[in-house]
Amino acid sequence: MLDLVLTDRIDSLPVGERWNVLFRLQELSICSECRADGSLDVQVKNSCEAILLCMILARVTTTHAEHLEWLERCWNLSVPPGG
Repeated sequence: MLDLVLTDRIDSLPVGERWNVLFRLQELSICSECRADGSLDVQVKNSCEAILLCMILARVTTTHAEHLEWLERCWNLSVPPGG
């Protein structure tokens, strides 16, 4: 089986937010580091890490109202029996 690792550089966030994202990624044991130029490099090894990265980025890039709206949609999501 071939192991694939996706590496992405995040530089569109304010530097302070990048540090917050870095610390959270490190708490979750997702390989990441801040570069000297202020960019954030993240290595995503699987789909779970990709989802976690998306959720962390959404948390720092959406407004409070947008985040609440998303949570409300998730809460009201209907899951079919056995699904």
